[in-house]
Amino acid sequence: MANKSANWFKQAGQAGNSLRRQRLRVGVTGLSGAGKTTFITSLINQLENHQKGLLAQRAPFDRLVSMRWRRDEVKQPFPYLDSLAALSAEPASWPESTADLSRVLLDLRFKPQGLLGKMQGTREISIEILDYPGEWLLDLPLLNLNYGQWCEQMAQWLSQSPRAELAASLRERLQALDPEAAADEAELADLAGQWSAFLQRCRSEAGLSRNQPARFLQPGSDVAAQMLHFVPLLRANQHSQGSTSSWWSVCEARFNYYRDFIVRGFYDEHFRHLDQQVLLVDMLTPMDAGQAALTDLKGAMEAVLESFHYGQNGFLARLLRFRPRIRRLALCATKVDKVGPLQQRAVQQCLEDLMVDRLADVRHGGVEIKGIPLSAIRATRQEGDALVAGLQGKTGWVRYQPGDIPAHLPQSLQVNSPQLLALRPPPGLHRNEPFPHYRMDDLVAWMLKGTRL
Repeated sequence: MANKSANWFKQAGQAGNSLRRQRLRVGVTGLSGAGKTTFITSLINQLENHQKGLLAQRAPFDRLVSMRWRRDEVKQPFPYLDSLAALSAEPASWPESTADLSRVLLDLRFKPQGLLGKMQGTREISIEILDYPGEWLLDLPLLNLNYGQWCEQMAQWLSQSPRAELAASLRERLQALDPEAAADEAELADLAGQWSAFLQRCRSEAGLSRNQPARFLQPGSDVAAQMLHFVPLLRANQHSQGSTSSWWSVCEARFNYYRDFIVRGFYDEHFRHLDQQVLLVDMLTPMDAGQAALTDLKGAMEAVLESFHYGQNGFLARLLRFRPRIRRLALCATKVDKVGPLQQRAVQQCLEDLMVDRLADVRHGGVEIKGIPLSAIRATRQEGDALVAGLQGKTGWVRYQPGDIPAHLPQSLQVNSPQLLALRPPPGLHRNEPFPHYRMDDLVAWMLKGTRL
């Protein structure tokens, strides 16, 4: 009888702890250049300084007692201190883009609320965030393709401007390869290097988003170099075949390994258990680059959203052991400090216009979507109708008026360039003061909405 009583009290204590302590898995997702590293740095900074600034005025952060950033017990912790060093240097610089996988674990402790809350004690919530190169996200659509289908897709992309011009002689070399001929490993390695250089040009010169395979641009530490030695064979299709030593067989085997072990392993380990998702999108840069960049961004984002599981996570789904699905999505146009405050909502609207069809599908699955025009670290200040900021690599300040942002994105995706400037971080940033921002308090409050605090 005594043992039964002890077990009952132990179980009751565990149940009480689970009520007081929650775990929230947030997927912070963004293509390369969206500002994901800066966002995570600012997020930690805002929570470290929760008693100051705008966050202190928001529920439930008016009851936040303490925040702990766990790094010693985390494998590959997020480089928060390195990011702070870059932002607070003289001259200040933006943090380096993520080169490999890292993790953020934040523990928040809140005062109890109400009589029942006081009886139960403090409430705790642990927030887990995964950081990874934004390019890796673009590989998720490969999960739905075999090697032949990918070759057909690449042949189509390379036939269209601006990829047709950027590929130049590489396209001719790939077109000349006979899929059934014996592969030459030295030539294959050279072609893979040329394909990597081509993807880099697509990103840096044309502002294109869909650059596959993504690990050719940012391999990470878990991929052997030889497993990235494959290229699309432009004369191949999904019905091609060849001997075990043919160009087709060698490239197909490495593509399959890449898709099934690298891409799927990354997806299964890190995305299956998300509770909610923050999707960061740099909308201004492709608007500045033109119609082709916007078209490519649209295709990339639609494919990425298609790869995630949204909605349908009710009682029946859990009872039948369906895979958990994300129920809440924050869609954020980033770097909106580059335009005036009155134009920031227009940037967000243009992003939602670009993704209107896919967002409708996500909402139809029962997902709550919140649109937030965001600047994780505000680099500009407003003076009258103009903005004042510092430029990267230069001293002093410039006063400028950004180009107009349309109220809605035209269906043609043809817009006048907003004529963006490359801005440096604001001076005087310090870890013990909340960074200046636009709407980070809105975003952080959204993350905790619906938790039992």
